Amino acid sequence: MNFERAKSIILIILVGTSIFLTWSIWTYEPEYDPFEQSSEFIKIKSDVQIVSDVIKPVSILFHGNGQHFQTSNPVEINEMEKEFSQWRFSGIKEVSVKRLQRKFDDFVHEDGSIEIKFSDDIPIALYKTVLKIRDKEVPEFSFDRILIKQKDISGKESAVYFVSYDQEKIYQGMVDSKKLRNFMDSFYRGSYDEHPEYTAETINSKRTLFVPENPVEINRFEYYIDDLDIGNLKNALFNNPKYVRQEPVSVGEEYTDGTRLMTVNKDNYLISYINPAQKLFGSSSDLLQKSIDFINDNAGWEDNNYRFAYMSENEQRVVFRLFVNGYPAFNESGMTEIEQIWGKEEIYSYDRPYFSLDSVLPSEESGKTLKSGREVLNQLKSKDNIDFKSVEDISIGYRLNKSLDSKLVTLVTLDPTWYYRVGDKWFIVPFEEGGDQSGLE
Repeated sequence: MNFERAKSIILIILVGTSIFLTWSIWTYEPEYDPFEQSSEFIKIKSDVQIVSDVIKPVSILFHGNGQHFQTSNPVEINEMEKEFSQWRFSGIKEVSVKRLQRKFDDFVHEDGSIEIKFSDDIPIALYKTVLKIRDKEVPEFSFDRILIKQKDISGKESAVYFVSYDQEKIYQGMVDSKKLRNFMDSFYRGSYDEHPEYTAETINSKRTLFVPENPVEINRFEYYIDDLDIGNLKNALFNNPKYVRQEPVSVGEEYTDGTRLMTVNKDNYLISYINPAQKLFGSSSDLLQKSIDFINDNAGWEDNNYRFAYMSENEQRVVFRLFVNGYPAFNESGMTEIEQIWGKEEIYSYDRPYFSLDSVLPSEESGKTLKSGREVLNQLKSKDNIDFKSVEDISIGYRLNKSLDSKLVTLVTLDPTWYYRVGDKWFIVPFEEGGDQSGLE
């Protein structure tokens, strides 16, 4: 074989090898382990809230000498909460209403007592993370108010009562009497001078409500708002965000992975998420705790002003509401609520705002005078389309309205308004000057 022939053979081999390697690179498909879709959501930690941040009293009632005084001031409520969360409770047990030898309503609103009221029934199994309970075993019950009674403070230990108003259930726990005396000295004795007087109204045989005796001066606010990152919410709510398709719709955008659906309503700054695979609801004694944890792990609260408002174990539904300066905020479109409905294993639906209150605008006309509670009661009684005996609560709240300023920047106005509640729905008290009858969850 001559030298030129050898070179030709070597060149053919090299070219063939090059072609083979190039083809191998182009057609290479690596073998990966099969991907199993996790049932766990991607967790995005942000402004984490604990039970005591979210479950807070909404008002404190002081009863004495036939008079009633109330505060919703968050500073006072926090001071009280700090005090009673340091008490050591023991001997928690149910108390028979018959043994009290008084009507249930009279016991709850008795002279010489402080009534610490919450938005809805709270499981003691959850709230014991706020309290210090020495008992190894605690009976299962829920409550929506805590009572401290002046006349029951005696001896070394005295009773503090946990009451479910709707269920007419009373439980008691024993607390160091010295701590209760100090509590009453600090908060009860000065209540007459420091708080507005309230009037009692018997709604029906099982319910008494308290409303301000005089007109109420309260501030009106305007805020710029700050948006929540939609991408964070998408990543948190979908197992595999890279497979999520985005499509424009009339109100904003829709995101779907073929099963789950998230709708972004850009008109009202709302997120609506649904997972149809979880349509069959389960039952859970830790419904409220997992609802708090879910928001902590899935893009957070955005605004630390949300409080627990309502829970239905039958519906597996939990609602958190925006509170401003101690008062609840309402909006016909749902812009002040975080609502969850739970399925058998995961969240079934999740509706929430994606904005927070950023900076308050100065206003020359920030004050507003609301009618007295007596006028509210008379107004509700006068309306043929309102069943007064079905009214379960009456409260001042902020009506949230959205608008644009001169630079087309979004503002929200918080306008003080009287509301009443029937069931889990809140309605504006319909005074002639323009209260509407739209139901608010």
